[in-house]
Amino acid sequence: MLATVVTFALLGALFALPQYFQAVLDADALGTGLRLLPLIGGVLLGARLGARLVPRLGARVPVAIGFLVLAAGLFAGTATGTGTGYAFVAGWLTAVGLGMGLVLPIASDIALGTLSVERSGAGSALIQALRQVGGTIGVATLGSVLNAVYRDRLDPAGLPAPAAEAARDSAPAGVLVARQLDAPALLDSVRDAFVDALAAMLWVCGGLGLLGAVLAIAFLPRRTGPVTAAPVGRPAPETGESGQVTVG
Repeated sequence: MLATVVTFALLGALFALPQYFQAVLDADALGTGLRLLPLIGGVLLGARLGARLVPRLGARVPVAIGFLVLAAGLFAGTATGTGTGYAFVAGWLTAVGLGMGLVLPIASDIALGTLSVERSGAGSALIQALRQVGGTIGVATLGSVLNAVYRDRLDPAGLPAPAAEAARDSAPAGVLVARQLDAPALLDSVRDAFVDALAAMLWVCGGLGLLGAVLAIAFLPRRTGPVTAAPVGRPAPETGESGQVTVG
């Protein structure tokens, strides 16, 4: 469940960020990929940090902290505007990645740790399926929020009906229409509308991060005990060639 929540929030943000980089910052595909690297760096750092915290604090505290860091990064992202420098964006992207790196590995380990060896494969497949479902629903739901706010805030006044409808379709389409018509006012309106939509979507994502923190505190164990081994003072039974158990 926790992995599904974090995937829901993260993939929704990843759906919008490339559009922000390309429509607002005029980045190309390579530039967009490079600008997402702080997110990957945060994930790697969070995973290493979580591996050190779990033996000392158990699972509940690191996962809850991870969700809170994730939410803080997403809430900070709501302040992103058309004139915001990339350093600020890189900062909150790193925080989002750090929170994700703290949550996902620990949550997955807890889920798999409750299963026997025989069922671990099925459990892993189920976790991956839930994450995929969460990501799909996240993109659909948060994409709807993004598109609804963008269409509401866009001002296509004075445009022909076909051009106005094309501009309302998405921010990249709006930028293309503005450049084809050489309309600086429309270009500014597209970018302003999109950052407003991005902020609305990140508020929802941040709320999901807070929900994840509450769920972690409510349901995760304070400590994760070590795996219990078989008693060492009693020899294991031996099986003969006929398959019968023989006791020495």
